[in-house]
Amino acid sequence: MLVYSLLLLFALQLISVYLVQSLEQYYLHNFKTGLEYQARLLASFLEPFLRDEPESSEDIANLVREFSGLRETEIAVLDSSAHICGSSKSQTQVGGRLIRDEVTRALAGEQGEAIRLDPAAGERRCYLAFPLKGGGDVNGVIYLSGSLKKVDTVLNQIKLILLSGSGLVLAISTLLGMVLARTITTPIQEVTRQAGLMARGDFSQVIRVKSGDEIGRLGASFNYLARRLDRNIKAISTEKSKIEAIINHMNDGVIALDGKGRLIHINPAAQALLDKFSQREEHSHRGRYGFSLLKSLVGAPPLRRFLRHREPLTLEVARDAPAVALKVTLAPFEEEEGRAEGTLVVLHDVTVERALIRQQQEFVADVSHELRTPLTTIKSYVETLLDGAAADPAIRSRFLNVLKRETDRMVDLVRDLLDLSGLGYSGAELQKSRVDLPTLAGEALEQLEQKGELKRSRIELALSPALPPLWADREKIMRVFLNLLSNAIRYTPADSKIRIGAAEGGEEGWVQVFIEDNGPGIPPADQERIFERFYRVEKTRSRDYGGTGLGLPIARRVVEAHGGKIGLESIEGVGTRAWFSLPAAAPQKGGGAGEGEG
Repeated sequence: MLVYSLLLLFALQLISVYLVQSLEQYYLHNFKTGLEYQARLLASFLEPFLRDEPESSEDIANLVREFSGLRETEIAVLDSSAHICGSSKSQTQVGGRLIRDEVTRALAGEQGEAIRLDPAAGERRCYLAFPLKGGGDVNGVIYLSGSLKKVDTVLNQIKLILLSGSGLVLAISTLLGMVLARTITTPIQEVTRQAGLMARGDFSQVIRVKSGDEIGRLGASFNYLARRLDRNIKAISTEKSKIEAIINHMNDGVIALDGKGRLIHINPAAQALLDKFSQREEHSHRGRYGFSLLKSLVGAPPLRRFLRHREPLTLEVARDAPAVALKVTLAPFEEEEGRAEGTLVVLHDVTVERALIRQQQEFVADVSHELRTPLTTIKSYVETLLDGAAADPAIRSRFLNVLKRETDRMVDLVRDLLDLSGLGYSGAELQKSRVDLPTLAGEALEQLEQKGELKRSRIELALSPALPPLWADREKIMRVFLNLLSNAIRYTPADSKIRIGAAEGGEEGWVQVFIEDNGPGIPPADQERIFERFYRVEKTRSRDYGGTGLGLPIARRVVEAHGGKIGLESIEGVGTRAWFSLPAAAPQKGGGAGEGEG
């Protein structure tokens, strides 16, 4: 009914608009024709006056007033320069210039017309500029304007008649259409309602069959269809739910292609793995041609081999940036009877396993490399002692000192490895307490002085007593201090200057500690890797100083375990600045001096 009513309304409106526009054009044409006849008549009287250029415009003004009274028309006569020679409206306008578009066209030799709204009178007016020609030249212009109020009144009455008639016709037609449509659509609505319930999975409703005609037979067929679909869909839904739950909650990705290579299923795990592997945005693989997706994943040769032999194929693919490794298994499967084979793709993420294997291999290689040098030294010195060098007390003493130094290096290495492993264990706990930073720095300097390491450098302690205490594990932060200070002392020349300072960090509640030296600095290429395990800028020189290559990695683990940050800034030939930030302890309530653990 809505479409029917809209079509009827559209037809009525189209006819009404066409009729109104035709009538408006008719009346306007008649009105303009009358103005033109009046202008031509007036032109025949005015042409001698304008051609002979009279000394006075009184005759023109009288003639204009006589003509204007004929049709209640305003008339103005203009010379070739658009000056008003006479006007029926007011003599005060005589002598002035009238510049309008229609006047300009008339002065060019063409008749000008225009319809505009007169703001003063609130009505439309028709303007006509008629050129006065003589000898091929334009000697002047007759400018007429008449009110269209009567024309608009007639048109408005016609519009009202059309609108009321259209409304009546539309109302009667709509009422009759509703009565007719109801007799046809009521049975169809019942079938449509039942079909909608079936689409939502409700098969319990039954269509009431009231007749034996075509619509009645359609209702009976729907009732039979509903019973059959109810039984089949319940069985299918049960199996489908089981399979979807298994596939969608698998950690492995599953992709299914039909015999033509179209993508018919992809589970969330597969979508995530493909997005990660190809660095595409989420859902970017949906809708892609399946074989092109497999080609970009496993490459063209393996895909051709699989499609040729249709046998299960397993291979591993990897990307470096980002690091992703996938184990891909392709297997054919039979689709419905009479249709071609499909392809099942299973994706297994082996990134973590490969990374762990690579880390284990690198770790074993690094530890073996670090232990090989001291063990080789110990073995050679022991063999030398066993070969008779032990009989010489001086040689024996020197060799035993070397053996002790190399043994201490291995003990330090094993201790650092144990510390690094303990810090990497997620269950390791920090024994946090309020730590006074100047006191901690002083104790670190005392330990280094006992080891004899402070003789080579001059250390400036620039820690303000006003600094808030740290909330940290005292022993582990002491280890950070000792590692950073030892590096600064070992790798700077004798009598170098080392400065220890601290300040409250940019974020509230944090303290940043820094250790500066004026040593040789670290090359920019090495600064990014300085916190890696066993990494040394100058490996031979570093071993001469007794470093294990684990001090900075341990320091980073400790600081990050506290939630802080650690970094290093260095300029070759100028010096190095190592810094780390730690949380400040909350102010104590009541002025107590006790320490608490967290």
